[in-house]
Amino acid sequence: MLIGLVDIGIGNLGSLRSVLEKLNLNFRNCTENKDFENIEKILLPGVGNFAEFMEVLRSKSLDKTIIQKVNNRTPILGICLGYQILFEESDEGVKTKGLGLLKGKFKSLDRVSKTIKVPHVGWNECSFKKKNNLFNGIPDKSDFYFTHTYYLDEHDHSDIISETNYQINFTSAINKNNIYGVQFHPEKSQKNGLKLLENFFNNC
Repeated sequence: MLIGLVDIGIGNLGSLRSVLEKLNLNFRNCTENKDFENIEKILLPGVGNFAEFMEVLRSKSLDKTIIQKVNNRTPILGICLGYQILFEESDEGVKTKGLGLLKGKFKSLDRVSKTIKVPHVGWNECSFKKKNNLFNGIPDKSDFYFTHTYYLDEHDHSDIISETNYQINFTSAINKNNIYGVQFHPEKSQKNGLKLLENFFNNC
């Protein structure tokens, strides 16, 4: 199996590459459209600014390639910002359109309450809402590592597979058909994160 690791040059993907190597997985850095040839699963990580990330994707037409691959049933796992851009738009900076593969919008946590400290950084518990292959062998209410300011709002609740509480309950993982997304960083979440990535590659 050949995994495509989307790399647009924003953020450090070193820890994720190290995990893939530790798992002895065959992966290719996808920096341009031709790199997606023969890719069987897609990892879409992301850190930084939603609008900047989407601007770079669109400048290289990678957004169209990713959408086409996903529409052709290639499994994809979005991580952190990569999870957010799977949806329609975000309020970060100016309102920016995402890939639109799933319905939903992202809003800042501090719009809910001025007492919420942002960004939300550190270990937090994921409460599983339904059985899903992504969490096979991982106990309910396991901790994962988060670092984010925006949360998913106005979305299809039937896609939720885990929630997390940070003064409010927010969606921390989703799955719809071949589309998976997690707000946390599995590559920084020790054994639970390793297991989740193994599950995506082997069972999803």
